[in-house]
Amino acid sequence: MEESKESKQEEKVSQKTEKPKGPGLFSKIKNKITQYKRVVNISRKPEKEEFISSVKITGTGIVLIGLIGFIIFLLYFLIRTLW
Repeated sequence: MEESKESKQEEKVSQKTEKPKGPGLFSKIKNKITQYKRVVNISRKPEKEEFISSVKITGTGIVLIGLIGFIIFLLYFLIRTLW
């Protein structure tokens, strides 16, 4: 009975030391480069109206996040001075 436990432990150790099977590093890099090429081929330069609307949306988001941060700072400052 003890021999079977030892043999099972040896099998577990041998399974852990085996190298994982699958695609190698070179093929992973090659696949990533292929994906990047596909994205570059699909992309296009935005029209002026599309660019302006995207700048407006991004700017509005930045301003809102800045205001939220400033309000949190003011609340922290007020609470700290009142205590």
